[in-house]
Amino acid sequence: MQLDKDVRDLAKGITRGSSILCVIEILLIVLLSVAGVVHFRVTMVLAAIGGTAVVVGCFWWMAVSLQKSLDEALAGGRAVKSGVMAGYGKRLGVQGLWVIITVVVPYMLTGQMQTSVIVCGLIPLLFARLSIYGIQITGKRRARRKEGEV
Repeated sequence: MQLDKDVRDLAKGITRGSSILCVIEILLIVLLSVAGVVHFRVTMVLAAIGGTAVVVGCFWWMAVSLQKSLDEALAGGRAVKSGVMAGYGKRLGVQGLWVIITVVVPYMLTGQMQTSVIVCGLIPLLFARLSIYGIQITGKRRARRKEGEV
């Protein structure tokens, strides 16, 4: 199975945008540490990278599910929406598992709640949505329409 150009381009755009936002988050962590606002921890950076990997992985998973659904619909199978929604709960479950890991692991390692690590691990879950907005604002993504379609 090969991803359609539009699906692949969108997934690549989300990967790029999320990676850029992750670098920005890490730079903010360093700047806030230098300014003395937060105490720098390597786990903060690891949480940011891990959260970004989870959200990008889930988006690629969705892209593959979408392509499979499109292929099945063209072959006369089930509707596209039902195919995409079938994996939605699983992708949401993976993100929920990441939330639990982000909260529990730092506590298990240190014996105390590390709010800064938790925040650094949860912020990346917004990166895919922010990347989509960025792609739309810059005009790099426009839905293609067939002639005569409204």
